[in-house]
Amino acid sequence: MQLKKWIGGTGVLALGLILAGCGKQSQAQSNANKTLTVTATQSMATADPNKADDIASQAAIAQFMEGLYTTNQKGKVVPAIAKKVVQPTNGGKTYTFNLRHDAKWANGKKVTAADFVYSLRRQVDPQTKSQEVGHVAEIQNASAITDGKKAVQTLGAKALGKYKLQLTLERKVPYFNYRLATEIYPLNKQFTEKYGNQYGTSAAKTLSNGPYQLKGWDGTNDTWKYVKNPHYYASKGVRIKNVKVQTVKTNSTAQNLFESNAVQVTQITGTQVANAKQGALKDQLKITKLNQLYFLLWNQKNSALQNTALRQAVSYALNRQSLVKNVLKDGSVAAKSLVPTGNAKNPQTGADFNQDTGNLYPYDPQKAKQYWQRAQESLGQKNLKIQLLTNDNDVNKSVAEFIQAAIQKHLDGVTVSIKSVPLSNEISTLSKGNFDLATLSWSSDFQDPIDFLNKASITNSVDFGKFEDADYEALIKTITADQQSTKDRYATMQQAAKMVAAKQGVTPVYQTAAAHLISDKVGGVHFTLLRDALYRYAYWK
Repeated sequence: MQLKKWIGGTGVLALGLILAGCGKQSQAQSNANKTLTVTATQSMATADPNKADDIASQAAIAQFMEGLYTTNQKGKVVPAIAKKVVQPTNGGKTYTFNLRHDAKWANGKKVTAADFVYSLRRQVDPQTKSQEVGHVAEIQNASAITDGKKAVQTLGAKALGKYKLQLTLERKVPYFNYRLATEIYPLNKQFTEKYGNQYGTSAAKTLSNGPYQLKGWDGTNDTWKYVKNPHYYASKGVRIKNVKVQTVKTNSTAQNLFESNAVQVTQITGTQVANAKQGALKDQLKITKLNQLYFLLWNQKNSALQNTALRQAVSYALNRQSLVKNVLKDGSVAAKSLVPTGNAKNPQTGADFNQDTGNLYPYDPQKAKQYWQRAQESLGQKNLKIQLLTNDNDVNKSVAEFIQAAIQKHLDGVTVSIKSVPLSNEISTLSKGNFDLATLSWSSDFQDPIDFLNKASITNSVDFGKFEDADYEALIKTITADQQSTKDRYATMQQAAKMVAAKQGVTPVYQTAAAHLISDKVGGVHFTLLRDALYRYAYWK
């Protein structure tokens, strides 16, 4: 993973002083108000951090919200509203934070420990209907509250004072610092309750506490802005005052906008990436493998899709190597297991998780036909019609068409239709269970296989397909309990990866990579394995 080295603020300041006599001071002043324009591949679905379960919304929220911790430009966890990264006590289960006294909401009110307690309680409250309770599931009593078995007030989150917060977990969680940096945010109770369920449905109904405020988003439009928050405690370090975001779903449009300097940061895919590697844009191209997996979701309400042989047949029909090489062309890699390559290593040998599993999802047209014949016999039917649901950006459309062609080529009698809809519509449709087969990508903010393995589990917070297998649930429970030795837990996770491949609870397709064009006029824009770029670190050169 190659990242452009970030130039520290001191070096930039010194350079400015040296060149001031050469007429550069006025340029620096003009840059201070110059808008950075960037693209998104899909629109925001919500600005509510308790409810955001899509990558686009979570990436946006990270620009205008801030939690106890955040990440620096290299992706390392650093203190934010908490004064320091604390060491847990009570066997790794209790975290006690002293908060900054100068952290404020965009309306000037103080950010307090009570704001974190309120937000966490709201997230686990069944009435909130959050699809992202998994972000806080490790906090004491969270799951019981979500299941309606305990009162919200029993959550392991307490304000010990105005600026002192204590979180108690059910068990030791080795990756919890990442949760605190990328997934858990406070909410101002008074402002949030003013809008109730409408909170976060537009910029006007959203209150920021981070480097930027969200502006110009009405809940449906494809453009919005991040405007510097004057009340942010570290606002002096936020050098770009205005960031404009526009949704661009077409690859050629994204590149054309970049080449004309209409945008300074954009994502490209497919042929554009291949061409950029060889052309004049190569020095401005950055490719980053992500801790993100793209997979197929089977709706178990459809009796035909309950058939394991059918799901196996589809998996064998997919030439994943051809997909990443000939369609995506952006550095993405074929899925070998339900866990992305680079996510975890063997604690004894250092081998990658997928090196130990081997390729669990090979392309085998002959086996595809054999399993389809088994499915036909079991179902008592020769023909089958399936609708494939996907969201409507270029990449998802191309992948859906590839899957459609592969299934129809190798499984004679199966007809696949594609339904492409905006992301917000897709999430709504998935939530209601009104689909057959759907594409979904999952991005994790920490490195541990459990966050991907549980996508085939009923413990999964986005369990749209409702796949359930008792043997698999037993493995997930063992892994989650984290009471095994590191060696044994790794072995159990290997077993789970192999089991989900045999049963096809979900079907992995590829691990995502992101190819970005970043203008050489801009510094401080870094994409990492675990996170989108944070524009608070960006600056005009």
